[in-house]
Amino acid sequence: MDNETLILKDQLHAACEDACSEEPNRLFSQEDLMALNVIPPKDVKKLLQIVQLLTNERLFAPVNFHSGLAWRVRPEAEAAKYKLLATEDQILAYEIIDAAGPEGAWQQDIKKRLNIQDNALRKALKELETKRLVRQFTNVENASKKMWIKFNLQPSARATGGPWYTDQYLDEAFIDVLQSVVLSIIKEKGSYKSTGERGSRSISPVLPKKGVIKGGLSEVAIKSKKRSADAISKDDTLAPASKIRRTVRLPLPAGYTGYPTAEEITAAIEASQVAKGQPLEISHVQELIDILVWENRIEEVKMGDQVGYRAVRISKQNPDDARLDSEDFWEPRTNGVITVPCGECPVFELCEEGGPVWAGGCEYFDKWLK
Repeated sequence: MDNETLILKDQLHAACEDACSEEPNRLFSQEDLMALNVIPPKDVKKLLQIVQLLTNERLFAPVNFHSGLAWRVRPEAEAAKYKLLATEDQILAYEIIDAAGPEGAWQQDIKKRLNIQDNALRKALKELETKRLVRQFTNVENASKKMWIKFNLQPSARATGGPWYTDQYLDEAFIDVLQSVVLSIIKEKGSYKSTGERGSRSISPVLPKKGVIKGGLSEVAIKSKKRSADAISKDDTLAPASKIRRTVRLPLPAGYTGYPTAEEITAAIEASQVAKGQPLEISHVQELIDILVWENRIEEVKMGDQVGYRAVRISKQNPDDARLDSEDFWEPRTNGVITVPCGECPVFELCEEGGPVWAGGCEYFDKWLK
């Protein structure tokens, strides 16, 4: 082997590593290798010679790609591990586990591909484990499967279940807590609190017709059976007592563009430190958001090129859309009797037909009926 070939081999491997800096799992076809401008143009024979050398040294791993044969680049430190293997069974088993990556390789699958006996496979895997080249892990999809992965790799989220699994079991309590936190963040940033006091309101200008005053709740009704409308209008007007309104959350006006996005929700969860040390990514939080959208508890809001989220306000006319203890009720649940103006009227005791306040001239009834 001449010096020129060795130099081209090292240059081609270095060029492939540089190209993989932004895309670690990149595959190189023959055209891709020629495009690196290391091999002389149109010298396919020289390219194939160098690729074979890199493959023999485990610096290139051949992969059957949909468009034909391609190669994956291995760092020199990873390729050097193959020199520690003594038997062909160890080399082939480690090669299968290496190619499986973070998904891991099933022991039975390794056995079928190598077509060897159980004892020989167990011996090879035991040697690899002793040399700290591979390790066993449990797949959440099937805990009975014996899965193997490279020692320095972490299993993928698909294999371990990501942050939603603890010791191979679905952590439902953790998921429920995070869902509540996500919903709370969306409510906090996607609505506003309405607080304050209700001032005194003017009494309806509609006056009752002359007639017999029924009831005995007012002093006027006790003293006289009939009064004229002029006499009623001269009475001192009783101003309703002010009433402190309870704090409620109300939707923001149309066109609002400050609804929280998935990125902002993720940052808020990290700041709250409720994730029990689990590294939550935006994709994990997006899974929780998608569940809340599917349950019709929140909805998407288009904000230019971004997507925000706001809570869905449960209609009082359709309270069965949510559980009795659901946190989706922005206001305390009420029934039809309580929501009638009379149920919260501060001058209810003064209301009577022919009195200063009466149902027939109540302006709040008109608003309630609408």
